[in-house]
Amino acid sequence: MMSLILITLLLLTPPAGLQPIAASRAVQEAALETKYDAAKDITNVSLRPLQISGEKDEYYSLHMSASFDYTGHTVNVPEFVRFELSLVVKRRKLNPDLYVVLIIDGETIHLSSNRWAVKNPVPGRRMIGEEIVMRMPYQTLIKLAAAKEAAIRMGGTRFDLNDNHREGLRALAEKGRP
Repeated sequence: MMSLILITLLLLTPPAGLQPIAASRAVQEAALETKYDAAKDITNVSLRPLQISGEKDEYYSLHMSASFDYTGHTVNVPEFVRFELSLVVKRRKLNPDLYVVLIIDGETIHLSSNRWAVKNPVPGRRMIGEEIVMRMPYQTLIKLAAAKEAAIRMGGTRFDLNDNHREGLRALAEKGRP
């Protein structure tokens, strides 16, 4: 029986370099949200915020989310994805010179971004938050989702993306394919 299971696994496992980008059905259902706005005739597909890290260096927390839109109900491959980082910092001031990059299998990728402060992100605690929104090419999303190693570096702090983070990104990338 065990050898039959092993043979089945070997037959179903693709050769190296041809790894599927598919995310499990459970992740797709738990992490993704699709909404259609009839008034605008636009469908939005979004990856709900995933916690990347708790307290680390000068940060209390870091969350990631991503989304894209397409017209109507027919999926069109998006040109760009909205990639968002939400963070809460330990200081009462944000670093105006914060430099954020993605590291995908050793390659450093810088994306243009918009940033703004969020007052009182944790009610009742004297903290400040920050939203960083990047315009990510869809092909970069695919690279990020398929990466063996991926991280976000903010200033001198590196936040590694684990399998669950990348699986959520894979689920979003799959929704961008017709």
